[in-house]
Amino acid sequence: IQLMNKEKRPFLVTLLCLGVLILMIFNGVRLGSAIAQWDLLLDLMPRPGPLYIVATGLIWTLGWLTVYLSLYLVWQQSRLIVLAVSILYAIYYWFDRLVFQALVERSNIVFALVAIFLCLTFVGIVLALPKSRKYFEKVDERELPQKL
Repeated sequence: IQLMNKEKRPFLVTLLCLGVLILMIFNGVRLGSAIAQWDLLLDLMPRPGPLYIVATGLIWTLGWLTVYLSLYLVWQQSRLIVLAVSILYAIYYWFDRLVFQALVERSNIVFALVAIFLCLTFVGIVLALPKSRKYFEKVDERELPQKL
């Protein structure tokens, strides 16, 4: 069991939590919208279809929920979870964009590259800062179960 850190959360970690919460909500809305508009999606977008949108919406909603909980509850492995899910999401984004979006929809590729790069850089910097590292590593030892 991981325990909450009693220290004040650094401001940049709070911003990271907010970004993660936004991505979780975005993917949850995507999931719900795909279920609600299943027939319309079948007509307008047979490839990849609503099942793909529902499945990826569910996966990423749960993935970002896990990241949010790890940050909120200050799990010691939070830094690894945040980094792994962020990189996987960037890979998924580019796969989805290059495979399933029409060529016309790729007109802002430079913006997308810069945005993804800046987001991943922000995540890396926040996780590497000494205050953040200390925050995630510090769990009150009095609360940890004693070894038998």
